[in-house]
Amino acid sequence: MKLFKMDYWRSAILHAPFEQVIRQNSLDDIDMTFLPSCGKDGFLADPFGLWDGGRLHVFAEYYDYSQAKGVIEVLIYDESFALQERRCVLSEDWHLSYPYVFRHEGVTYMLPEAYKSGRLTLYKATSFPYEWQRVPMFDFPIGAIDATPLHYAGRWWLFWTPPAPKQARQSTLHIALAEELTGPWCDMGHFLIDRSGARPGGTPFVEGDEVFLPVQDCSETYGGGIRLLRISGFGKGRPSICGGDSVPVHLPEIRDYPDGMHTLSAAGDVTLADFKKIRRGLGPLLFNIKRQILK
Repeated sequence: MKLFKMDYWRSAILHAPFEQVIRQNSLDDIDMTFLPSCGKDGFLADPFGLWDGGRLHVFAEYYDYSQAKGVIEVLIYDESFALQERRCVLSEDWHLSYPYVFRHEGVTYMLPEAYKSGRLTLYKATSFPYEWQRVPMFDFPIGAIDATPLHYAGRWWLFWTPPAPKQARQSTLHIALAEELTGPWCDMGHFLIDRSGARPGGTPFVEGDEVFLPVQDCSETYGGGIRLLRISGFGKGRPSICGGDSVPVHLPEIRDYPDGMHTLSAAGDVTLADFKKIRRGLGPLLFNIKRQILK
């Protein structure tokens, strides 16, 4: 029964570049540095990262079970991957997750998931990595889930999942197109409906005229794994999927977090990922009852 179970996540730095992970379709034999555990109070998930000044800045959702809401934290690591600092950098009245960070024309941006606000909001760093402000010109009024931008073939593409109907949140992929990052954005409609690999789950990887997009496998459980969707035709109108089905990324055997993965993102010469375990029992039951009451 769903009320008796709860998902917990543990994020990690994978000591291999994203390209290597993509090519071998596996995390086996890759060393990892785990981000701090939050115990039973919450978790760190959806890691995205940028290097700046010789330090790795990992942005992640911190979900606090007592508040039933996520905020965005930054964890700063030195070149030896020793944690130097951790703090909250973005909090709103609504839940935040999936802090997709990227740089464009010398500016650092963050595009977090915030569908409960009713829209998608772009932020830019005014004092990296601590201070962020909204970009009012950004024009994408739908509360897109796990929106993943890509500047490619001279235009901006946005991979995203709609917030409604509810079943679409784990099974539907849309693509939107714009000439400028701020929009206006044109939704090209649903691109793929597939519970085993449609919801975005990390940074796209470009090779030649093809894009490899990490997507979530939710066929058995939310965030049950990552698959790679190979897409081409970005310069010829509507893109198309290459090679039929998406390709699964083989999960390593992590004893304490064996139940899934739903983010895989590039950060220079390392890759970031998160791993899932499902807790069952009275604790999850009490929390889920509280969450239903607070809705």
